Amino acid sequence: MRIGIIARGLSEQSGGVKQYIESLTSALLRVDSENEYYIFHDSHKYVHKFPDANNIVMQSPNKILWDFILLPITLRKYQLDVVLFPKNVIPFFTNTKSIVVIHDLAYYIPELHAYPLIDTIYMKTMIKSSLKRADAIVSVSENTKNDITNILGIDERLISVVYEAADPKYTETTRSVLETFKKNYNLDKPYIFYSGTLSPRKNMIRFLRAFNKIKDKISHKLVLTGGKSHNDKHVRELISKMGDSVQVLGHVPDENMPFIYNLADLFVYPSLYEGFGLPPLEAMACGCPVIASNTSSIPEVVGDAAIIIDPYDVDEIADAVERVINDKELRKNLIERGYENIKRFSWEKSAHEILNICKGVRKNVY
Repeated sequence: MRIGIIARGLSEQSGGVKQYIESLTSALLRVDSENEYYIFHDSHKYVHKFPDANNIVMQSPNKILWDFILLPITLRKYQLDVVLFPKNVIPFFTNTKSIVVIHDLAYYIPELHAYPLIDTIYMKTMIKSSLKRADAIVSVSENTKNDITNILGIDERLISVVYEAADPKYTETTRSVLETFKKNYNLDKPYIFYSGTLSPRKNMIRFLRAFNKIKDKISHKLVLTGGKSHNDKHVRELISKMGDSVQVLGHVPDENMPFIYNLADLFVYPSLYEGFGLPPLEAMACGCPVIASNTSSIPEVVGDAAIIIDPYDVDEIADAVERVINDKELRKNLIERGYENIKRFSWEKSAHEILNICKGVRKNVY
């Protein structure tokens, strides 16, 4: 087979979809030596990551032109058997057999205020259209599959669930390496960690209020990563009022993220809604105990390896954080359960499942 993968999402600074494209594409190339892969980029920046594939670079002044003009024209040149669209959308005019990966339906849940209005209108239109035009639909969790069925009325039999996984770079690191890294990022004090955007659906206002309630009872500061995000003004205002108790690292290069997880004493994931939620698995892979929300796909991902909290209850969040920080045995138990939980997920397994879907699309099984 000649399999295409649309990798424009790699150009994003960070985020789950970027990690998904890189990890899944790398895994497919590791496990499959029989088929030809064609990776379509919008810059040369990530071509070196896939030396065993045919890398096609199409540069464009904007995303719309790339998606709707350059990509359809270029796809026709390569006579591909199937194309994987790993970022929720199949552009119009792509005359190929297509698989679309749906990460979440936050665009359809207005109370989350997850994205700017123009992005929401565009994505709501395009996701619904893409699902109708796709030859196969992949969901990253059972929860997202249920959302696709319940919100958009798609028959669940048309949707295959293929889980994500923590990238292999997320693992325990030697203490000597961590000591050097700690100095570079000024992480000399024990800390609680959160990784992700500061957008409203991540629930940072409640988390910050919970931390503020207990910060004088513990010796830890709160460390946050992530750049500027949609509608994060109130979160940043609250952070500024909390002074030195909160340290914002901003965007951290992907290769440095495992070190931050390794150095943390606790990872908290208070999100209101996720399609999958990779950060808790990344934390577990690095030996960091996890507290996570009881909403959307998150319990499905963390299993019994995290303390589960109601993200709307500030007191419950605060109590859970204080408990884990002060209870060494509980921390040890969560770390051990975390190592067991991540064994359920593997990019190699996901790659084999995606490959089987590609074969089914080629044979018109779907």
